Amino acid sequence: MRHYEMHLIKQEIAVQYGGKELLLYQLFNERKRTLQKEAKELLDKQIEFISESIPVIDVNRYLVSELGGFRNYEYRNGGHCLTILQSKSDGSLFVNQKKINVYSNGTYEAETIFFEVLRKLTPTLFAIDHQSNRYGWLNPLKKQKLV
Repeated sequence: MRHYEMHLIKQEIAVQYGGKELLLYQLFNERKRTLQKEAKELLDKQIEFISESIPVIDVNRYLVSELGGFRNYEYRNGGHCLTILQSKSDGSLFVNQKKINVYSNGTYEAETIFFEVLRKLTPTLFAIDHQSNRYGWLNPLKKQKLV
């Protein structure tokens, strides 16, 4: 099973850290792996400083409206579930105020659908796959050219 966690990063931080995604990944990864209470508290404060709270009701409403047309989609137990039998792919997405979690099995089709819908929502979602050490923006920010 693959697991991705996504954090909504503040716009000004996202612009500042465009091209420096490794630093964001290291922060979130260190928080996940740290065992010391004091270190966790410090890392939580840093993450809180760079992150925005996720508007759970609005995001859930948006996902239902975007995914409702899929035959194999349902919203149950507080999560969005998508199963694609032809490609043997299934995924679940859960939203809370701190992060969005995506779990998937099989091919990448279900998780790709979730990612495509989420990337239309905001350009500042930062996704992390701790198991595979992969990370990045769902919708990379374009550098502004100053004339």
